[in-house]
Amino acid sequence: MKINEIENPKSNIVNTNSSALGIRDVEPWHEPVNGAELLDELAATVRRFVVLPNWGTEAMALWILHTYAFELRDVSAYVGIESPEKRCGKTTLLGLLSELVNRPIVAANISSPAFFRVIEETRPTLLIDEADTFLQGNDELRGILNSGYAKTTAFVVRVANETKQPTGTSGAHTDGNGASGADVNRKSDGTRLARFSSWCPKAVAAIGRLPETLADRCILVRMQRKTVAEKCERLKNLGGEILRRKCARFIQDHADQIQSAQPSIPEALNDRAADIWEPLFALADLAGSLQSDDINSKSAICNSKQSWGKIARDAALGLTAAQQQSHPIGSFLVDVMLAFMAAQTEKLFSRDMVTRLIIRELRPWTEMLRGRQLTELKVAQILRGYGIRPRTLWIDGQTAKGYVRSDFEPLFKRYVPQSEMDALREEVMPESERAAYERRQQEAELRALSARTGNLMDMARMLGRR
Repeated sequence: MKINEIENPKSNIVNTNSSALGIRDVEPWHEPVNGAELLDELAATVRRFVVLPNWGTEAMALWILHTYAFELRDVSAYVGIESPEKRCGKTTLLGLLSELVNRPIVAANISSPAFFRVIEETRPTLLIDEADTFLQGNDELRGILNSGYAKTTAFVVRVANETKQPTGTSGAHTDGNGASGADVNRKSDGTRLARFSSWCPKAVAAIGRLPETLADRCILVRMQRKTVAEKCERLKNLGGEILRRKCARFIQDHADQIQSAQPSIPEALNDRAADIWEPLFALADLAGSLQSDDINSKSAICNSKQSWGKIARDAALGLTAAQQQSHPIGSFLVDVMLAFMAAQTEKLFSRDMVTRLIIRELRPWTEMLRGRQLTELKVAQILRGYGIRPRTLWIDGQTAKGYVRSDFEPLFKRYVPQSEMDALREEVMPESERAAYERRQQEAELRALSARTGNLMDMARMLGRR
């Protein structure tokens, strides 16, 4: 049995259209495959050809295997590949993935109708390059991408022309676009309401930042140019057929276990990150448990000296933390709090807020300005999306628009990552208290820092004593 036959209710449509797009079905490997060794081989192969940030290699290995099993889970993980400029390796990474993932389709541009039709008809792994050039301003495609990572919501509904079948033909009635059966609702004017799936694994690459709503649904990998000391092989040396066949065999042999798995989720992951990483945890746990049961396992290539289950969770925490740390709103909110602290007040006029923020112009939040000057209007625009608007305030006999510190406290709990909290603590805590605090921090394992608003109030008092 080939891998594309797993839970395939529209196999006729899939088989008809796949060959036209150059999709190759995978013939599973001829013998059972050790999961940990397979993941080791995938990680080693990725490392041969591209330089990725910390935990990026391990995440890619797990995601490649996931593309063969995504129909067995309720969520299909996305990979977001960002680079600050050209020649950072994102296109090379997509080329590498195209040789290893299940049923790859590579597109440097794609329209919304082509997007959901190619998924409905071929169930591919979609590899999208140059997303920065065609996602900008394309709200329809961005909306489809945003909804397409969960099986229950990954559908679009369109009006399609009816295709009449020849007289005497039996079987499902199709709409001429690939949708059939229950997915089609007939209308009397020769058109139909057709439901198309947009659910499949996707890797999306862009220069600069992906849209925030899309990035939040991705395992985000931020690439940099490799240094002279970092050597990689050319992709022409890659022979991926054996690895693809091994991936297919591993998923085929363990489909029931993958489908029923309920892996543990690290508490530090937010709900969205937990959804994205859960199918990868299921594979990692399965590979790790099979390795421990196999006393003859030879797996020692890259990572199997520790369990792939632990590796997967460390990768999830590491990459999610890196994604949160680079989010500009967190650093902006921290600097807003510092402005209140430095002024030792509960209220600040907008003009005074701007004056204090401009001093910290080298912080990550300045990328939101896109090279422009920070103004009272820009501050208001940034905060409006988070439910904060300037009020009319009286301060020392003067009236003007401004902000109240208590309005920001709910945002600190929700949007300020731990890394920003640590940086803020370093800035406001006296040296004499820092060593004792660090000892308490180790003993309490950061529990005292979970209530972030309370921590910020403590920091304000510390600053006041200074």
